[in-house]
Amino acid sequence: MNSIVCIKQIPDPEAVVEQFSADEAAKKLVPAPGVAFVINPFDENAIEAALQLKEAHGGKVTALSLGSDSSLEALKRALQMGVDDAVLIEDPDLPEPNPRATAYLLAKAIEKIGEYDLVICGRQAGDWDQGQVGIYIADFLNIPSGTIVTKIEKDDGFLRVERLAEDGYEIMQVSIPALLTVSNEINLPRLTPVAAILRAASITIPVWSIQDIGVESATLKTFGSHIQLDRLYIPEIKGECELIQGEDGDELAANLIKALEGNKIISDLLA
Repeated sequence: MNSIVCIKQIPDPEAVVEQFSADEAAKKLVPAPGVAFVINPFDENAIEAALQLKEAHGGKVTALSLGSDSSLEALKRALQMGVDDAVLIEDPDLPEPNPRATAYLLAKAIEKIGEYDLVICGRQAGDWDQGQVGIYIADFLNIPSGTIVTKIEKDDGFLRVERLAEDGYEIMQVSIPALLTVSNEINLPRLTPVAAILRAASITIPVWSIQDIGVESATLKTFGSHIQLDRLYIPEIKGECELIQGEDGDELAANLIKALEGNKIISDLLA
């Protein structure tokens, strides 16, 4: 069973907010030099899901990413986890957020890679958190899709998948080839053995231009984003503290109630 996993490199989502600044004129988030770039956490779950399917049913796993040369680090991480091949589409000037253009380029690269049974993506990226690219890829490839998947089983030419719903889970049967976006509940990504790290270091990752996948810059410009970014900024968060005084516990409690009533907190809770 051949799987293609689409991954993205993002600023470390665990980094504290104070390590970032916003270039409001360019509408870009600027991480501090000390902030590491890592593979999107949901994409590690996608890689693990593909590897488990390979171990159960054979085939190969290919990791695919779109970005600048820095995205090679995310692909190396995928190779360390155990994927067989990796490909980078280099287009550092692709504006964000533009999930349609991103998905179109990934879909064209998937077509160039060739035979596949399943395309797997993380449910969303940890930077923009839009969760749209996977569905757009399925639309461009004209294949069925399922989102926020927490379980995948192969059954006689079909995939039986379990996906998160608002009030529980849904069970779906999806024909192959298909695209699935997976959530972190699906698995725990494996640890990386030293042998896999050494193997990944020896692999040269091919880098394709958009022309290599049959796309011209003029064509790409026609894929305008459905999202218009009006402003990008880091909000200023303020807090105030009021100390409640009292001679004893009873007086403290009475003064606290008065303060809560004065700020209409108790009345709001009881309303």
